[in-house]
Amino acid sequence: MKESEIRPQALFDEYLALARKDLEQFFSDKSSFVEVPCPACGSDCSESGLEKLGFKYRSCSECQSLYVSPRPPTHLIETYYREGEAVKFWATDFFKQTAEARREQIFRPRARVVAEWVGRCGLSADVFVDVGSGYGIFLEEVARLGLFEEVWGIEPAPNLAAVCRDKGFSILEKPAESIKSDELQGAFATAFEVLEHLFDPALFLQSVANFLKPGGMFLFTTLTVTGFDIQVLWEHAKAVHPPHHLNLISVQGMAQLVERCGWHLLELSTPGELDVDIVRNTLLENPDIHLPRFVRQIVSHPDEQVRNAFQKFLEMNRLSSHIRVVSRA
Repeated sequence: MKESEIRPQALFDEYLALARKDLEQFFSDKSSFVEVPCPACGSDCSESGLEKLGFKYRSCSECQSLYVSPRPPTHLIETYYREGEAVKFWATDFFKQTAEARREQIFRPRARVVAEWVGRCGLSADVFVDVGSGYGIFLEEVARLGLFEEVWGIEPAPNLAAVCRDKGFSILEKPAESIKSDELQGAFATAFEVLEHLFDPALFLQSVANFLKPGGMFLFTTLTVTGFDIQVLWEHAKAVHPPHHLNLISVQGMAQLVERCGWHLLELSTPGELDVDIVRNTLLENPDIHLPRFVRQIVSHPDEQVRNAFQKFLEMNRLSSHIRVVSRA
């Protein structure tokens, strides 16, 4: 998989440009921003990490997670995700133009991972729930597996919720944090690239447990600061981009977060495929970025097999910036 297949540069740059404009409209007044402890391990001990677009990132002294503090309160984040131009662009132009590539490269392989875990754990596969269902492509791929009696989505955005309903899926049009246990009881839940956007990741993980049956499974992915491309590019990393990405939790911090929220951790891996390609593309776009000579040598190596082998090394040693967690209630 290449970055350009799922995130074409021109489209992604337009999205980031709109996000910068949104900052002025929604977040220019920071008087309501809230200081928070590390969202992963809960520690109050931190040091300055970096500043970007007027947002301050802290680096946790205990688990090395990177997070925005002070950060916008929940109601301001929710308003932004309802009304922001960048959010609308992502949900319409960007996603529509990349939907089928993402189906093949991302959603279908993820559905196979779900099937593997259902078989491995002998799970009672009655109700499946996806949090943040978007256009419902992943719901379609899970439904094609034929493993679950019911396939549900949780999607707070009204326009996206309507798209999922038009595809025949049952949708709860509200944040996961507001769903009560009597509204839904699933056997398996997923959430992809959600945690990095949230004001309170711990509350989210605890809320998911509320609508899963005892022994239910939860598979989610997010970005991790300990990944190669974020560590190497740091403030130049497009993944470090407020207000969208508030939490870039370390591998160590993720293990602590999952366990302190009462989940039993089954897998913590970094199956990312794009770190080397992301750094390579960033250098092509901005060759003046200062990077160590060895990093330049690896990502610019003329032999693609060398680049792929290094990416595989990152994946196998939990050093990719794409992290996957599987846990059980």
